[in-house]
Amino acid sequence: MVVDTVIIGGGVVGLSILRTALLSGYNAILLERNPHLCDGASGRNSGVICTGVDAAPGSLERALIRDSISRVREFCEDHNVPKRDCGSLVCLWPLDCDEKKVENEYEFGDDGEGVNKKLRLILRDSHIAGDADAAYLDSEAVATLEPSLSTKCKGAVHIPGEIVVDPWLFPLAMATHSREIGEKAGLGDVIQTGREVVMEKSEFDKNSGLWSVATRSTCGDENDSTVISSKSVINAAGIDADVMQLKAILALRGTGGGSSVLPSPTFEARPRRGQYIVYSTPKLDKCDETTTNSRWVDIPKTVPIRPIQPIPTERTKGIFVYSTLYNQIVVGPTAKDQSSRTNNTLDPEVAKELAAYASRIFDRTMGSSQSASDIDFDCNIIGEYVGIRPGTTKRDYQIHLHYPAKFITVGGIRSTGLTASLGIGRHVVQTLLSPLIPKPEHFMTSTHPLKPTPLPDVVELVRDYHARSDGTIAIHGHAYKVTHPLTKM
Repeated sequence: MVVDTVIIGGGVVGLSILRTALLSGYNAILLERNPHLCDGASGRNSGVICTGVDAAPGSLERALIRDSISRVREFCEDHNVPKRDCGSLVCLWPLDCDEKKVENEYEFGDDGEGVNKKLRLILRDSHIAGDADAAYLDSEAVATLEPSLSTKCKGAVHIPGEIVVDPWLFPLAMATHSREIGEKAGLGDVIQTGREVVMEKSEFDKNSGLWSVATRSTCGDENDSTVISSKSVINAAGIDADVMQLKAILALRGTGGGSSVLPSPTFEARPRRGQYIVYSTPKLDKCDETTTNSRWVDIPKTVPIRPIQPIPTERTKGIFVYSTLYNQIVVGPTAKDQSSRTNNTLDPEVAKELAAYASRIFDRTMGSSQSASDIDFDCNIIGEYVGIRPGTTKRDYQIHLHYPAKFITVGGIRSTGLTASLGIGRHVVQTLLSPLIPKPEHFMTSTHPLKPTPLPDVVELVRDYHARSDGTIAIHGHAYKVTHPLTKM
């Protein structure tokens, strides 16, 4: 059987492309080299869905974030993905201000209200990005909304459109829906894990326009190799997207093509390391229902309801302090460039930096070690993790259709991959795949479910996780390894 497209990479971006392609009627299959889905950058993100204020104006990244954010609430409701629709605060702290120029740090509007220039720029950029309801809050308003924070906060911009989700259940919903569509359409299992694409051994026939995609098992039998005939290839290999395109060029040279058909990638991967610390919180310190935060009565007073962000830079959004849906306090990520694409070992010095940062935000001591013999021991630490984000030499996403080679590269998806995933899926399928392949007619839209079967409730999933005791849960007959630390914790 000839498929319409082979998608390389089982992270949130690849899964979104797969789901969108299937919903559009394409016969698509996804291959993930790891034994489990979302075992790379998508299994180490924050779970905070942002609105794109730090993405460059006019960039593809911002456009796809805005498209995604307009649909993410409906997606979560349809799939029963837990979320907290709480907004976020971009806060100004004493370290952000130059005390020697304090008189010049503030601008005054017609009402005489002083607004720090940095916050005014954030507010302006938020409005330009589409967050019309973003607003400036003075220090008193911040203290009312977030009593857990240090009183040293000088003010903030409230961005109400931002959301906290379960970072693993979100892409899992895409996987379960994709499989549901594929099975009902008679396509079989459209997701294969533990199977990698051997691109340098693949072939492209320019006359027929078909790829012969060579694959092999990464789990067990080294002789388990197959070839998939496909009308196109979508490279969503994350941190290795540039390498995958270079290997495709080598494959094309063997068939008389090469860089004349598929050019070298427009970017080079620059691995960026993001480290996190996760703290538990007191269980009995509940918010008073009479406070202005009455809709969040189940969240302890020592926990920030909204993600607390610093003033972003052109390079990074900075270190967040926020609570998960399960009332864990998360501090991170850092943003340190490194050469290795795989090294995700914990750095104790970075952990100390994170703990010191959290201590300033909360105005109380937060430790950086889980070892009782360490001077920085903190019994509230329940975990730490590191994610390797696929940064590049470019600031914008690098998503390109190479028509002669029937090859689409989806690269440069930095830390906003979860946020923009729905938009990326729609852009790749409707804007790039559709010119390659006219809308297929081998199965009608009515033969597969447009509406998904929702995920089971979290309580049920927790019971299944502990009952199975192998780190997996079962949904619709498929076992899924829980790969994200925040969900496991």
